[in-house]
Amino acid sequence: MAADAVLFATLEDDIAFFFGVAILRAVLSRDTVAVFMSPRRCFTPGFYSVVRRHAFRLLKRLRGVTLLSILPFYLDQRFASVADDWIYDPQFWDLDSRIENADWPDSALAQDVKRKAQGRPILLFLGGPSVMKGFPFLAKILQAKPAITDRLMIVVAGKVPEDQKRFAELVSEAGGLVIDRYLTDDEVLSAKLCATCLWACYDPSYDSSSGLFGRAMQLGKQVIVRRGSYIDSIASHLNYPVHRCAFDDIDEGAAVLMEIGEADAPPQPDCMAMTCRDQSVARLRAAFADRDGALPKQLAGMPNRAGNGRNKKSRA
Repeated sequence: MAADAVLFATLEDDIAFFFGVAILRAVLSRDTVAVFMSPRRCFTPGFYSVVRRHAFRLLKRLRGVTLLSILPFYLDQRFASVADDWIYDPQFWDLDSRIENADWPDSALAQDVKRKAQGRPILLFLGGPSVMKGFPFLAKILQAKPAITDRLMIVVAGKVPEDQKRFAELVSEAGGLVIDRYLTDDEVLSAKLCATCLWACYDPSYDSSSGLFGRAMQLGKQVIVRRGSYIDSIASHLNYPVHRCAFDDIDEGAAVLMEIGEADAPPQPDCMAMTCRDQSVARLRAAFADRDGALPKQLAGMPNRAGNGRNKKSRA
């Protein structure tokens, strides 16, 4: 409460606490900036979503409170009604210093995966398997087309919950490698580095950003996404090539898996991460620096920026 400025990196961790702090700080004329992870939930069917939508619209009007969506407004213009501005998901641009310095970890896990792949391309499903992440879909593809593993190494790395044990068995029975435990940070990054392609084909009930897509983009990896998802749209906007798949279409899913590793060349990240970083950091700085309702000059030429209505909140 005493700080001149506060940044909530993930306001959804405790929405009630965030609202209380933001409102009290507004009364004290102190700046509060928050990264808004899921503005989409303000527009899903249901009473709670209506309450959530109106609550954020009211909070957005408070002088000194700035809400930054990690879903770009070009995905859905309604987001501009509950957030002041947007940035790219930090996991789209968080590795740029490591990329510049080639500061990459290795691990026994990554070495083991590469050894077992025996030259095959590697598809990595990273993190705790779940319905939301599309794990049953992947398992059903392999159950229907087990021969896929003859040319493609399938790796599932993450603690498997009880409700996904049967699907993990299907992956193993088809010849995939299931690493059923929590991974260290170095294991996570080294696994991404040795992979050919990352799985980000999520259930339609989950339509948000994806750290795995962001890491794939930064590392120049292939990635599988659900056709028509927000990630699909972001990839198109950034001109990053992806494998698109209709969710729960077993035949198309199998065809996509058979394409992995056959591209003429791996995707090239070029300066995408730095572009996302520069735009996002500039907007974060602007959220704290914009005392007079006039955004910094570096934002003037930025594409796809929706009006954020900060004039109504500027200080006298």
